[in-house]
Amino acid sequence: MDQLKKEVYRIDSIYKEFKKGKKVANSNISFSIRQGEIFGLLGPNGAGKSTLIKQMVGQIKPTSGTIYLYDQDVLKDSYFVMNNVAYYSQETFALHKLKVYEAIYFTARLRGIRKQAAKNETEELLQTLGLDELRNMYVKNLSGGQKRMVGFAACLTGKLPVLILDEPTNDLDPLKRNLIWNLLQKKNREEGTTIILVTHNLLEAEKIVDRVAVINQGKVLAIDYVGRLKQLVDQRYKLEITSVFGENDIHQANLSKYGEIQSLTENRFRVLIQKEKLTSVIGEIIEYLEMVKCEEYRIIPPSLEDVYLHYEERD
Repeated sequence: MDQLKKEVYRIDSIYKEFKKGKKVANSNISFSIRQGEIFGLLGPNGAGKSTLIKQMVGQIKPTSGTIYLYDQDVLKDSYFVMNNVAYYSQETFALHKLKVYEAIYFTARLRGIRKQAAKNETEELLQTLGLDELRNMYVKNLSGGQKRMVGFAACLTGKLPVLILDEPTNDLDPLKRNLIWNLLQKKNREEGTTIILVTHNLLEAEKIVDRVAVINQGKVLAIDYVGRLKQLVDQRYKLEITSVFGENDIHQANLSKYGEIQSLTENRFRVLIQKEKLTSVIGEIIEYLEMVKCEEYRIIPPSLEDVYLHYEERD
């Protein structure tokens, strides 16, 4: 079914080097992104993710290779990119000298929105993102998290068909992060917006991304649907336990029959339990943990974080 959806981006053999070849940021990267996808770019700092998306919006030129947006070379028509892609970078320097209301409103106007419609959209975004009380403050005087919320609001103006977001939830508290993810899901679901995410927040991103590309040292190590990638890593469930100080050893000994034990800290450890065994033993494990009054326990299934770690370690 996905193969029938329109191709939004096609990354064709992108190679990007700096310092006359001494530093390779992207090495022969090729993949495509289709209409309506929420696509994740994962990788450690310095992997080449931000360099790649800057090429996707035409901010920097590849050393070789071509990036197509709706079959058009992004370097040949910058206005076409601007009219179709909203890019949310990690910095908001362009907005710093504006007040919060102005930053959002003028972004909408620059995207061709008429005055009244831009005013209406600005007011709606101020309310939705909890920025109304900050409307008359200069962006440069805001906290890091507040600046990111203003940048995100500006990004959403004009309802462009493609969003590219570089670490959108950095510096945000859990409530604001949850708000961002919910809004992105809503835009994708209701408007069919294609969303490309660069993020380190793997556990939260896993809730909304469809496909991911794992990038390290400028190379794509894997690209697939999240579910398929998770099938490639250890399928054991992690039972993470925080015990009362001084009781770790006895609890590890009592629970070792259920699976491999991994010590984490002086009072925390993990039991790796086979997926097919979990349902038959979890009841008695929880009964034991309640009886000995452990501080905390949680069960973690294979996750996108496991995929990330798997490929990083292998590379």
